[in-house]
Amino acid sequence: MAQSPPSGTESQIWPEVDAHLEFRDQLRVLAFSGVQQGVGFPYQQWFAAAGLGYQFKRIPRIEKIDPDKEHYLVLGGGYEFLRTIQSGKVTEEDRVIIDLTFSYHLPADLLVRDRNWIELRWVNGTYSTTYRNMVFVEHGFLVHGIHFTPYGSAEIFYNGDKHSWNQEWYTAGIQWPYKHSFMLDMYYRRENCPSCVPANWNVAGLTLNFYSGNKK
Repeated sequence: MAQSPPSGTESQIWPEVDAHLEFRDQLRVLAFSGVQQGVGFPYQQWFAAAGLGYQFKRIPRIEKIDPDKEHYLVLGGGYEFLRTIQSGKVTEEDRVIIDLTFSYHLPADLLVRDRNWIELRWVNGTYSTTYRNMVFVEHGFLVHGIHFTPYGSAEIFYNGDKHSWNQEWYTAGIQWPYKHSFMLDMYYRRENCPSCVPANWNVAGLTLNFYSGNKK
């Protein structure tokens, strides 16, 4: 008899720190590290990554704390290491990442980004490939001298090993920039993956971004 897909919803918290280093020739370095911790569920993941990105063609009349958002196209690549402990089982994963992101500045000062992400993955030495597509929309506000940027995104995953679209992530958050030095990103994320255990996650995330070498 066929078994039904795993079900259940659990919660996580995601603290993360990102460092962005910008160069004058439109080249940037990104490094980040963080932890994904289950709340009341035996799950913990530690990850760290670094990569390079090149920015093509600046968008006129747009200014963001993140220089990647000021360009129509960003091409990037990097490496990420992940170590996961779930229900006592340890998994180590190496990823080589290729990233192509398009940005569009629309009327009403909306910024739309379309990120295409390919992961070449080795999970405990076994190779697989994942394609991820994320559409991201944001709008900045200035109220009583305070800048903040609400945003939302939707991301889908294609599992090359299973030949199927097997995950969906939906995110809503607010970014709080301070000058051109750092930005606090607070968000909620819903993750759906019918073939995973558990099948759903509710995530509360907090990312602190540091920026260096910005020309502004």
